Amino acid sequence: MTETNDLRRELKTFTRRWEQLIAVPETPRSLMDVIEYSLGTQRKAEVYINRLFAYFLDPEQPHRMNSEFLRAFLNGLPDTCDFEEDIHDLSDVVVNDQVRLTEQVDGETVSSGYVDLAVQVPNEWFLLVELKFSAEDTQTEFYRQDVTHIDGVPKDDYESGAYYLYLHQADRPDANDLEFSNWTWTAFVETVLTGFIVDNAPRYPQRTVVQLHEFADDIRSITGMSDPTDNVDEKIELYLDHYEAIADVTATFESQWETFSHNWPTHLADQLVSVSHGTIHSESDYHVRFDCSNDAVGDWWFRSTSSDWGMIFKHGWWRHTDDLSDVLHERPDDRNDARIGFHHRLENDREQAIRDNTLTLYFRNMGANDQQFIDAISDHFDAQADAIEATLPDTASLTGNKRNMISAEYDIAPDEHDDFFAAYIAALEQAFSDLVVENPDLIAILDDIYTDAVAKVYDTQITMSSQQN
Repeated sequence: MTETNDLRRELKTFTRRWEQLIAVPETPRSLMDVIEYSLGTQRKAEVYINRLFAYFLDPEQPHRMNSEFLRAFLNGLPDTCDFEEDIHDLSDVVVNDQVRLTEQVDGETVSSGYVDLAVQVPNEWFLLVELKFSAEDTQTEFYRQDVTHIDGVPKDDYESGAYYLYLHQADRPDANDLEFSNWTWTAFVETVLTGFIVDNAPRYPQRTVVQLHEFADDIRSITGMSDPTDNVDEKIELYLDHYEAIADVTATFESQWETFSHNWPTHLADQLVSVSHGTIHSESDYHVRFDCSNDAVGDWWFRSTSSDWGMIFKHGWWRHTDDLSDVLHERPDDRNDARIGFHHRLENDREQAIRDNTLTLYFRNMGANDQQFIDAISDHFDAQADAIEATLPDTASLTGNKRNMISAEYDIAPDEHDDFFAAYIAALEQAFSDLVVENPDLIAILDDIYTDAVAKVYDTQITMSSQQN
């Protein structure tokens, strides 16, 4: 008990001092003070920033952040980018700086250039990023309109999506090409980089944390931004002074979170049984099939094979496209499937859940579907948008997004339950009750959308039934 109390006091001291540090304004350092790499000119400093940016984004680099910074960057992209890719699994992602873009005619290169950053998942999607500090844009129109190959690979090979981002100073003009999404360095630092550092510093090696701080400071100085939050040296010293306490509580929570990401389906099913919303039909390591007491909404699967994607879908909303009578609850080996469903993002939305005590449950048109099926679901959903909106509880709304089409937010109230995880399950149970158990009208519309999209794309009629398989 004494050891626990000492740990609690140490963490309170750390928290109080950290809050003081992030609230104290600091006079920005000059460019020459910040760029301590003997680069000599601003242009060389900008090249260094570009390379460091690519280093942090690349999960293969030895910064020990894996794909977390890349995922934060992609999730933070401006809405105008319309980035809608499934980024849970980034194991195939390729990140490079100074990537050659070419215009080829009949196999011959007629013009070429180099984009500052390229993030690619081969055969699926790419994001081209042009970074600007002072120079004017002269290349974005060529990059989007004329380029046929990215690093020798035809643009047509990317089946899912093509995205373009222009990252520039706030006092400089936007990109010349209107399809490039414009984002300022100020917005990137304030909405992505600073929050990522504050939220994740205790989890990463000291060298990486220092580099992230210096990265933010360098961007601020080169772009003339003020520095309202960071006192780097004091923060690092504070972190090191309390490292053992931070590491101890972090490791404990990480272990509990990992266990929870695996067994939440059982906890949710047990909670639903306790409030008489149904019974457990079957249960395995990663799946629970739940029979709702409301026969009008059928049977449901709770799936936890991913540490991030918590899937909740009706029996019948996942089928093999070679034989649509084959109802699935996991991906077939050949990946030929068509599915829709609800989900909560355990890893991606973890900070929102912990810091803001908010759970978000989404209805999703799955990104791994064939593009024709994605489009068909989207078209049928849009045609029924008014009817869908009329069925939604006050906590939910239509997003206008082609993938996450409905979003519903629920309070996580740890003070009202035994612990945080019990509170999370209570919020999830309320969401499932509102959107499924007590909402047969919504489920009936979504059933029709799925069956109509299957008929349109695969020319096959199916019958929704909870009794199949």
